Amino acid sequence: MPENRDFSHLPLPFLYRGKPKLRGFNSPSERTNRNRNNRAHHGEYLKRRSSELSQFWKERRINRLEEDLPEIQVGIPILLEIEPSSNIEFLRGLGFEIVCEIEDGFIIVASEDIDLTRFNQKANEFIQNISLRCNTPAKVYALCEDSDRLKRILSDDLYSKWATISADSTYFIDIGISCCGNIQLPDRPSRTKQETDEHYAKREQKWEENFNEAYLEWDELKMEREEALQSFVNAYHGEIMEMSDGTSEVCDLPDSFSARLKISGKCLLDLVMNFPYIFEVSESEEINIGVPVSNCTDLAENVNIVPPSESAPIVCVIDSGIQEQHKYLSAAIISEESVSLIPDNPSPSDQVGGGGHGTRVAGAVLYPDTIPTSGNYQLPCWIRNFRILDEHNGMPQEVYPPKAISKAVEVYYKDNPMPTRIYNHSIGSRKPCAMKHMTPWAAEIDSQSYNNDVLYIQAAGNVYSDVIGAYWQAGYPYPLYLERELCRISDPAQSLQALTVGSVSDSDFETEDIVALGKSGSVSSFSRSGPGIWDVLKPEVVEYGGTHAYNKGSNPPILSTPPEVCPELIRKSPQGPAFARDAIGTSFAAPKVTYIATQIEKSLPEAPALLYRALIAQSARWPQKANDLTKEDCVSMLRHIGYGIPDVHRATSNDEYRITLITPVLMELGDNEAHIFQIPIPEELSSVGEDYDILIEITLSYAANPRRTRRHIKGYLSTWLDWCCSRIGESAETFAQRIFETGSVIEDDGDFDWVLGEATNRGFADGYSRKKGTLQKDWCIIKSNQLSDAFCVAVRGHKGWGGLFKAKYSLAVSFEAINQDIPIYEPIRTEIETTIENKEIEVEMPDSK
Repeated sequence: MPENRDFSHLPLPFLYRGKPKLRGFNSPSERTNRNRNNRAHHGEYLKRRSSELSQFWKERRINRLEEDLPEIQVGIPILLEIEPSSNIEFLRGLGFEIVCEIEDGFIIVASEDIDLTRFNQKANEFIQNISLRCNTPAKVYALCEDSDRLKRILSDDLYSKWATISADSTYFIDIGISCCGNIQLPDRPSRTKQETDEHYAKREQKWEENFNEAYLEWDELKMEREEALQSFVNAYHGEIMEMSDGTSEVCDLPDSFSARLKISGKCLLDLVMNFPYIFEVSESEEINIGVPVSNCTDLAENVNIVPPSESAPIVCVIDSGIQEQHKYLSAAIISEESVSLIPDNPSPSDQVGGGGHGTRVAGAVLYPDTIPTSGNYQLPCWIRNFRILDEHNGMPQEVYPPKAISKAVEVYYKDNPMPTRIYNHSIGSRKPCAMKHMTPWAAEIDSQSYNNDVLYIQAAGNVYSDVIGAYWQAGYPYPLYLERELCRISDPAQSLQALTVGSVSDSDFETEDIVALGKSGSVSSFSRSGPGIWDVLKPEVVEYGGTHAYNKGSNPPILSTPPEVCPELIRKSPQGPAFARDAIGTSFAAPKVTYIATQIEKSLPEAPALLYRALIAQSARWPQKANDLTKEDCVSMLRHIGYGIPDVHRATSNDEYRITLITPVLMELGDNEAHIFQIPIPEELSSVGEDYDILIEITLSYAANPRRTRRHIKGYLSTWLDWCCSRIGESAETFAQRIFETGSVIEDDGDFDWVLGEATNRGFADGYSRKKGTLQKDWCIIKSNQLSDAFCVAVRGHKGWGGLFKAKYSLAVSFEAINQDIPIYEPIRTEIETTIENKEIEVEMPDSK
């Protein structure tokens, strides 16, 4: 072995780029075909319902005039039921503006023509069957009652009290407004085989110009609708709430904007029933994550805390503030840059009783394992303190969560000479996340992650004792209650771009009377479970955040948190000791993962934040091997702990039995584009006679531009990605042919036994697919002789909502001899160097433009 024992990550060799052959076609549904075969009956139904709705809205407008309500010079909203698998853009040709996609084929549209003239014209053409292009009305199944629309745009809580809304009461409302209009973004032009580079470049340039022009029209329409909303609210003497600096509390994505309103019940009723571009309305939720109860005893310590190195990473802690002069924290705090968004309380200090919250979170970033009581300890990173929770550990109504997310990035990344790229966000709703649309809070995290090189590390949320007790009494003891609806991850943990962190127990504590809920390595009693929205795997990773103990034989359980089941955390003093084991929660698991992110940034300071996320997931492991579990156990593992517990050493380095290859710079892919990477496999590893057990791990981490008015990954993201790899016995040339030419298997000996697989029925864990989500990890154990001489991975770009906005990605691939019976690192490194010298592959990453 060479003297250099640096087992750092190596660049992933690039092989090919090209246009992938992608398969997939949805044939018309049986119901659509039935409508085509019964043109007169279905067409007349559509015309009758459109006439009824036109009359309904005409009468409503007359009534509004008689009641002297504010004039609305906009269209009318309609809820449609359409063919669920169809491309909803066909509705534009029927005269509708698409407001939002809901679920199961239900779409909210708007029409400025109250008579629905174009729709009736298309219905007549459909009845007469005058051309091959007149069949789209067959995909429109129903024009629904307006009461059905209200049920689908109101949150469950608000809908349940809708009939009792008081006209004179004041309500704090969060609202989403669509602003796409009938402005359609053009698709990227496809290239013909005979077309020259110069000719295609001109057509592509024209497409970019047209795309940008349409995109600017979205922005202009958004400003018009913001003004229309402002006028409507002003007419009722309400307000679009403002922060202390006077800026409007409006957060926007490309196709919509969200706002927090303070309005009367009369305004609320009128707005929801008559403003046509609304797709989401809810009462602003009280964000309060609870106050820890101290059960600590004093601890003596005599330790010298050394400040971080000057070049150490900088973390932003978004929380309840921090006790900045704390002996264990002060040397890391950049106090002159601390910020408080709390109205009338500019202090950034942690004012939460019982030992504080943000103070504990910051301490867990700096002391992820144990807190020293003697000797010297150098702090691993710097901390920026961004306070958004008050002394009750709650978020005031004046603090709009999406705005807080963007403000933190603005202050510490965009406008800062020493930008922060890692943000710890141990804050969330007390309720399970909504599943209709990505919330403004979560979508803002996604937007900031795409537009800036930042990583949000998000707590999955906690299940509170009253919910645990109610489920337990109903027949769902630990851990069965974690599968129930009220225990789903909370907002904004469903964000596709956030690295969501759950909690596991680190205790086997048991006495004659009480016992820990869950053994060491098992999901914590309070840790919220996935999957998240659109069946995306959440949480992705877990860390040690403690658990409850309960009295044996009690039903419902009497829960407690003795020190033996709590993680050791810094706490606010002098009300108690400087640190203790006195609190539990995913709030304190997340910062331990944040610490790992800082160590990756320290070792790879020029790498993109997307790679930090990839390497954290890549390093994660389950407490048990997948092949020791049943399929049901694997599904439970994925729901509760995602990819498992990450490890700082695996995330930042390797050893002679493990090698990790990465894309060290930011990569980009547009729709209908693909990159192929190749890892040459040394003969001593792949020869027929060898049967070493090799663990393969592959993680793709990507970001794309989000839009809130669409459902599912394909509509929410501008471009979506997936990865696939070569199969047993498949050469690099055959693999490339499969990716670029045929789109299907050509010649190999079968696929590896992946835990998740490319589809929900392809991996060991039924119902899960690695394609869902923007963090796609999969792993398998194979025999070394199943490796061909060149192992390949392809990353493919698929059409989303906006082809000009390419997806950005990082990729990591690891091989490990799990029995440590054959060296891997040096042989593969040497093979890569030899292959590069022979000009067969490239070290340089492909141009990202």
